[in-house]
Amino acid sequence: MDEAPKFPPETTGLPIQTPEPGKKTTFFGLLRARFVTGLLFAFPLVVTLFFGRFLFDLIDRWADPISRQLFDRVVPGFGAAIFVVGIFLLGVLAHNVLGRRVLQWGERIFARIPVLRAVYTGTREVTKAFASNRSRSFRRVVLVPFPTGDVWGVAFVTGEFDEITADGPRRVVTVFMPTTPNPTTGFFLVYPAASIKATDLSVEEALRMVISGGLVSTTQERLFPARAAKDPAP
Repeated sequence: MDEAPKFPPETTGLPIQTPEPGKKTTFFGLLRARFVTGLLFAFPLVVTLFFGRFLFDLIDRWADPISRQLFDRVVPGFGAAIFVVGIFLLGVLAHNVLGRRVLQWGERIFARIPVLRAVYTGTREVTKAFASNRSRSFRRVVLVPFPTGDVWGVAFVTGEFDEITADGPRRVVTVFMPTTPNPTTGFFLVYPAASIKATDLSVEEALRMVISGGLVSTTQERLFPARAAKDPAP
C-alpha cells in the first residue's frame, strides 16, 4: 500500500498541482488546470447542495396541505419550519417527566403494529447505539478476514465475550463491517480474537476511508502497524 499523498495546506487536501519553478505553462494547459481545479472543488458542493435540496423539498411537501389550508397557497419553507419546531418540541417532551410518558405510550403503539414494529424497533436500536458512549458502541478499528482469509476488511469492534469450547474458553470479538459508500449498512460478524488484526486508525479516520472507498486513505503504518504482525489479538 502506497503512502498517502501529502498536499500543501492551501490546497485543502485536493490534488492541485502547482507549477514547477522555471517551467513554462501553455495557455490551454493553464485553462485545463483551472477547470480541473474548479471541478474538484465543485463536486462535493454540488452533491451536498443536491442532497440538501432533495431533503428540504421532501420535508416541505409534507406540509403543502396545511399551507394551502392556512394561506390558500403553498408557502416555500413552511414545512421545513414546522419540522424544525416539531423536533424542538419533541426534545422538550423527552426532557419532561410527563412528556416521556407520552412518548413511551407512543412507542408502545408502534410496537403493536405488525409491519411498522420491525422498522421502528430496528431504527430505535441503531439510534441508541450511535447516541451512547463510544466505549459501548464502536470501540476500536480492526482488520478482519473477509470474504476470504487472504483479504482484509475494515471493521469496528462492538463487543467481546468468552466462548465455551471443548478446549476451554476462547475469546470472541463481535464486529460491524460497514459497506461503501453507505456506512450505515454492513455486516455483523463474530470472529475469534486471534484472527483479527489491530490498527492505529481512529473511528473517524476509518469512517472517512470507508465512505470514500479508499480515496481518502491512510498510511501503511497506521493500517498495518508493526505490532499487529507480532500480536494479532486485540
